[in-house]
Amino acid sequence: MKLNKKNIFIGVLVLILFALICIKLLTGNRSFDNGNGIVYLFWTGGYDSTFRLCQALIDENRVVQPIYISAIIDNLPQNKTRRMNQKNEYEAMNKIIKMLHTKYPKTRRTLLPLKDIKRLDVDGNISHHMRVLKSQGRVRRAVCQYGGMAQVTKNMGKNIEICVENEPGSMLNKTMKGQMKCNGNVCYLKDRLADEDTSLEIFRRFVFSTIKFSKEDMLKIAERGGYADILKVTWSCWYPRAGKPCGRCIMCRERIV
Repeated sequence: MKLNKKNIFIGVLVLILFALICIKLLTGNRSFDNGNGIVYLFWTGGYDSTFRLCQALIDENRVVQPIYISAIIDNLPQNKTRRMNQKNEYEAMNKIIKMLHTKYPKTRRTLLPLKDIKRLDVDGNISHHMRVLKSQGRVRRAVCQYGGMAQVTKNMGKNIEICVENEPGSMLNKTMKGQMKCNGNVCYLKDRLADEDTSLEIFRRFVFSTIKFSKEDMLKIAERGGYADILKVTWSCWYPRAGKPCGRCIMCRERIV
């Protein structure tokens, strides 16, 4: 059969479309990786973010850039409602890194050095929208970790994974209900927002990679993957006493390992 130019063009076009569909199916969540294959992850040494760190490194064989914010972002400096556990978080992260490097030697290459953000100034735009979200009951405090994290994504120009779990006490999980689109288990802000939801735009670069998982879900996945022992050395308590968890704060009460 003689092929003309039109048939050849259509055939090539079909092949290109087929290839694009295959790439989309095969890469899955990689559309969120800023185009360089690296997972940028807010990490504190806590249960949720450590689960995601291990999942990305071990189950998905990804390169991970962990990001820790040591600057005060939980509240205004003069207020008491803020974390008092920075020393404990550093200790937990160092312990976890050593465990990963020992148990999974490949992570010496795939776990990049911790990026520690020691100073962070939240700009006027993000501050304004955080106040709006507070007035709408969508965040507990106008000055809190979510505004600081939003500023980091803006400063770095990166999509960064934030570990919000599917738990009744998760404020941001409730806030994001109906406001996301998902690719498998990974979700992010939907393209079009209603007028009353536009302040959520400051979370445009948040990638919600754990928002469909409960803490029990995470533990089951970790047990299957062989890294549940690492979750046991994570740190959750906001208000430690003599280096030990207080047992009273919401983070302690929600802990399951």
